[in-house]
Amino acid sequence: MSGDTIPTGFITGTGFYELPGGQKLDKRVVETPFGSVEIDIVNFFGQKIAFIPRHGKKHTIPPRDINHRANIYGLKSLGVQRILATSVSGSLNLEWGPGTFVLLAQFLNFSYGRPDSFYPLDGKLAHVDVTDPYCLTLRRQLKAAADSINFPLKDGATYACFNGPRYETRAEIEMVKRAGGHLVGHTNYPEMVLAREMEICYASVAIVSNFAAGINPRVTSTEVTEALASLQDKMAALFSAFLQQYPAVEDCTCQHVLTDACL
Repeated sequence: MSGDTIPTGFITGTGFYELPGGQKLDKRVVETPFGSVEIDIVNFFGQKIAFIPRHGKKHTIPPRDINHRANIYGLKSLGVQRILATSVSGSLNLEWGPGTFVLLAQFLNFSYGRPDSFYPLDGKLAHVDVTDPYCLTLRRQLKAAADSINFPLKDGATYACFNGPRYETRAEIEMVKRAGGHLVGHTNYPEMVLAREMEICYASVAIVSNFAAGINPRVTSTEVTEALASLQDKMAALFSAFLQQYPAVEDCTCQHVLTDACL
């Protein structure tokens, strides 16, 4: 618990406003070029973690208004080198019902109007590689941690991001299906791209809260909330197992992506 930098950050979404088993140590208000951000410093099973619930502690920030740039820049300012995130999602896959945990592998972006890059920054323009947008190192480590505790973690989902906060239409879900998407949500883009631009390893575990529109006759916030209520401890168990097995940050290509990104 010593040292000034905090190498690991957690960003959580709907239903996850505290860290089960975590002890809050401090709250930092970090000033960034993109606005200020509040970051909780939490002792989570013996490690100091920087924690942001992206919708706010009372779920008052809609998806389009999340200040992703301030969040990621603020975490970088604290020395964060890797981020584990949650992404509450609707499922298009009948085998991935409510309560399923899935590692994201790719994304499709259908959001609009969101600032989705830090660049130009410091007089430079970078074009970062996002061929594999979610850190392959963290995905491997999370899967190994899940296997070690018999945690049923699926892998390889393509996540489609819409603006929200409304849910999708049947036609939009059909479009996602034809494009190869497996899950839909409102918040994961541009979070992962901004993390890549800051050379931070980033992985997200999607938590299925409901079937998407057209699979369910209708989608309600009540069913989403009820589905998530029993999953917080399970998510905490996975992240705890990860930290116990991988307490130190492993060197990764994510951390060197800017080396050849500027023209």
